[in-house]
Amino acid sequence: MAEIFWYFLTLFGDPAVLSLPVVGLFSLYFLLGKRHPMSARAKRDRRIIKALLLLMVPSVIISFAGAELLKLAFQIPRGCIPCPAPGCSLYCPFTYSFPSGHTATITGFVTAIFLLRRKPKFILLYILPVLVGASRIALRVHTPADVLGGFIFGLCATLAVWRFRKRLYRWEEEIL
Repeated sequence: MAEIFWYFLTLFGDPAVLSLPVVGLFSLYFLLGKRHPMSARAKRDRRIIKALLLLMVPSVIISFAGAELLKLAFQIPRGCIPCPAPGCSLYCPFTYSFPSGHTATITGFVTAIFLLRRKPKFILLYILPVLVGASRIALRVHTPADVLGGFIFGLCATLAVWRFRKRLYRWEEEIL
């Protein structure tokens, strides 16, 4: 029963699951643009969503893809055995261990929201990467070092996108 709880928490770091709010934000962005005349609030909300998408999408992609590339570079084996071997774990993937891609991805996602909103209440969102990391350890697919590495990488990847976003998006007004 506890494994189901931890598996549910692990899903919050899965890039496929994180694509759902991104699709929702894209939909909301375009729906807000259909209103004519557009209210001042709708224009502000649309601008916030656009900024969030332009930071969140590359941050999540770089966090996940970078973590996968680092796994190939370090080639640290997992402590679990993937199925169908004897004594296997249903949750154990065939990839390498370091760093945790789930933790990197959710950290990139949360950091993007925090950087744009910059309100103290949004710091609470960092509970999500902590829970995802704990779930990866509880499912015995990662070590604490893997999770910490994923957290640091996701944070650094998003901060790098944040730092260079003005250069990346010189043409920001033309897109979306």
